[in-house]
Amino acid sequence: MADMTIRAETVGSFLRPSALSDAMAAGRADLQELQDRAVLDVLELQRSVGLPVVGDGEMRRRIWHGPVLDVTDGFDPEGFTRTWTAPDGRTASHTSPVVASRLTATGSLVDIEAGFVLAHADRPVKVTLPVPTNFLSYWTDGVSDRAYADPHEFLDDLVAIMNRQALALAEAGVRYLQLDAPKYTFLDNRRLFPDPERWQEQLASYVRTDRRVFDGLPDDVVTGIHICRGNYRSMYESTVPYDEMGEVLFSEARYDRLLLEYDDARAGGLDALRHVRPGSTAVLGLVTTKHPELESVDDLRRRIDEAASVLPLERLALSPQCGFASTWEGNELSAEDQRRKLETVVRTAELVWS
Repeated sequence: MADMTIRAETVGSFLRPSALSDAMAAGRADLQELQDRAVLDVLELQRSVGLPVVGDGEMRRRIWHGPVLDVTDGFDPEGFTRTWTAPDGRTASHTSPVVASRLTATGSLVDIEAGFVLAHADRPVKVTLPVPTNFLSYWTDGVSDRAYADPHEFLDDLVAIMNRQALALAEAGVRYLQLDAPKYTFLDNRRLFPDPERWQEQLASYVRTDRRVFDGLPDDVVTGIHICRGNYRSMYESTVPYDEMGEVLFSEARYDRLLLEYDDARAGGLDALRHVRPGSTAVLGLVTTKHPELESVDDLRRRIDEAASVLPLERLALSPQCGFASTWEGNELSAEDQRRKLETVVRTAELVWS
């Protein structure tokens, strides 16, 4: 396994600046100039707080899984409506893509996203990609099954397309590729886990399938996966803890780095880290992106010490728990809150691993 010595990092997305989010809200198509400026600004933010690996903040994406639609034909981009419910009872909805015809590759993420950030970054670049199995949760009978005989055939095509994208990104100079998996923990989702008695087998199969996106990558490219429980305008969905499914999940997650949400009780205990495979680094998402309250450095250090009693300190790192803006609307905190949280991640990592 490859692994740069990274003790502080981010998951991927950053809050869009107001000019860009306003343009996205208006449905404008002429966004490139605004997106380019936003990428340059977010690169400067990451440099100024001291992050060793940077990304483009997903400034070109309306939603985290957008790259699949950018480089693939065959999806109805608004074929599925998701409704989120916050703990206080408020709801919000957005659409998600449904496979409606055979998939064909149409573009390159090097051209659409990575080329610009690679040309302007002064340190290694990370690019995030959605896991293919995420799109199973939008499979729609009567639509998707007209295009594919079964979901496995669909997944094979999508994995092949994304694998070609990953190899091209690595060839272009991306040194860190991360998959985002927001639904491995959704054990009560019957689209993903139709047989509750066989969830372990189903979960293991999904992890193995998604890992094929990175087949053939050069040994010097760092691989990671972010395991999420939902992130939309500060709302979440899953409450399944790692204690319940960590043995299956972590033993199958053959990546250099596992970015794990650990910002609240939904994650469960740190003892599940004992299942992380040898050679993998567990990146503890202890700093929340869900609300603006700033974590204490001392509290973070105590939590890292607790984790180090399960997994050696040299196999740990620190990050926010999720992206700051999985969709263009962003989570409910300010740009200054975002900066302070990033500074806290970097400062804590320097104190712990200096």
